[in-house]
Amino acid sequence: MTMMDLTLRGAASDRATLDRTAEDLCRSFAISWTAQASWGTWSELADLRSGHPAFVIRHTPEGAGLDTQRWGIGEGREPTTRIPGLSLPWWRRLAERPAQRCLIPLTACTMASSARPGRDRRATWFALADAPVFTVAGLWRDSGDARCFALVECEDGDLSPMPMIVAAADRERWLHGSIEDIAALQRPCPPEMLRIGLPRPTAPAYRPLNAPF
Repeated sequence: MTMMDLTLRGAASDRATLDRTAEDLCRSFAISWTAQASWGTWSELADLRSGHPAFVIRHTPEGAGLDTQRWGIGEGREPTTRIPGLSLPWWRRLAERPAQRCLIPLTACTMASSARPGRDRRATWFALADAPVFTVAGLWRDSGDARCFALVECEDGDLSPMPMIVAAADRERWLHGSIEDIAALQRPCPPEMLRIGLPRPTAPAYRPLNAPF
């Protein structure tokens, strides 16, 4: 068995993983670090949670660059971590500005299932069958002296919200296209492309200094 199923409840449903370092991402996506990274300059961010930093690919005057931003737009106990589409006026106005769009590279992420009466919201891990690292659409904005982002969602065939996955061929379109153009990208990922569950790690969660490879 190569996958293990895992369900999460409540606020813990905002989770994701990434098994690539910042250097790996810059090389794979042919990008560089932004001039002023937000939320610290990290070499690796593997366990991603709301309220914490994550790697983000965004447009800069020098071209696409790698940034670190906080996951969650807004202050208070419940910032917005997931945006339910681009039809709401506030989010649409933000999405109309290509400079405020971003891509979040991930290895696995959670998608929420519909809440049942008397039960907590639940979520299930998923990855892509043919893409060890995939990208999810996001929008970002300034928050004080840092930057923060939220994932854009779309609905799958069962009307359960899931992150809007942007295929490699559509990444430039998401970052630079018109609002009408990117709206066409907001479609669910075909079920046959999804692997439900959390991939087992291919390396230890940590490695002591000078440990043999």
